[in-house]
Amino acid sequence: MRRQQHATGPRAGHTFRTSDVDVARDWLRSAYGTSLRMKTPAPASPFTYTRDDVGPVSLSTISLRTEYAYATGPLGAVAITHVVGGRMARECADDSAEAGPGDVLAISQPHLPYAGRVYSAELRAVTVPLGLVGDVAGRPADRPARPLRFTRFTPVSTAMADQWKRTVDYVEESITRLPAGGEPLVADAAARMLAATVLAAFPTDARPDPVLADTRDATPETVRRAVAFIESQPDAPIGLAEMAAAAAVTPRALQYAFRRHLGTTPTAYLRRTRLALAHADLVAADPARDTVTAIANRWGFHHQGRFSAAYRAAYGGPPGRTLAGS
Repeated sequence: MRRQQHATGPRAGHTFRTSDVDVARDWLRSAYGTSLRMKTPAPASPFTYTRDDVGPVSLSTISLRTEYAYATGPLGAVAITHVVGGRMARECADDSAEAGPGDVLAISQPHLPYAGRVYSAELRAVTVPLGLVGDVAGRPADRPARPLRFTRFTPVSTAMADQWKRTVDYVEESITRLPAGGEPLVADAAARMLAATVLAAFPTDARPDPVLADTRDATPETVRRAVAFIESQPDAPIGLAEMAAAAAVTPRALQYAFRRHLGTTPTAYLRRTRLALAHADLVAADPARDTVTAIANRWGFHHQGRFSAAYRAAYGGPPGRTLAGS
């Protein structure tokens, strides 16, 4: 058995591999619950598990060339699985589904128990905390809310299933290139991207219903409080929920306020603030020591092409020219 551990931080992960049937069975039992039945794998058939953490989100791959069944309690999180090879079936409440190579599905209602059967499969799973999905959806953090529910467990279209896979590929590739303990804003932005893609790809009841108080609170004072909060800590991993809490309104009210008085969104204003700080860093940087990529990552811009496009639109030229002229 070989086990490898990496440093903890914004990107932490480990790889686990064994050909010992009992070790694999114990691992699955601890990961998926006490109800586990597993057939004996083929000789020399390894069990492999890898995991990378992107802020609060985990990306993992599990591969075992045998059949096993499990039943477990509620996840308390959103879990999306891509079946890379083999096949699987799962049941949650009165819903059952089967998936084969290339399929993507939500494993369960986050608040309900579920059961599954896996047939010689390689599975790629992403687990996103409910709080992060609610934050991106604009749910008030300080208000009791009904549990998030999927109204369908499969993506809304083949195109969105493909978009989910591309997003996971991109996040995994981008984050694993960072040094261990690397830029926290990049990890935060990547985690929020995955949560936003969950909301775009899968139909849920996550979006809050508008209420009259939201439009009544969309005032210039609300904008002022949120702007002061953003500009006081632009290097912190903050999102819509934190900005709304600082302004003492709901996320929906904050969105209304920014659109009404600034013609933008709170998250767009945050990105613009960070872009200005990246510009200041490029102006002050040493071209012999600093790079555009490192400065962009420092301010949460993990997609270099989009960073360059936004920078050019704001400052009339590429970021490399600013750095070269420092």
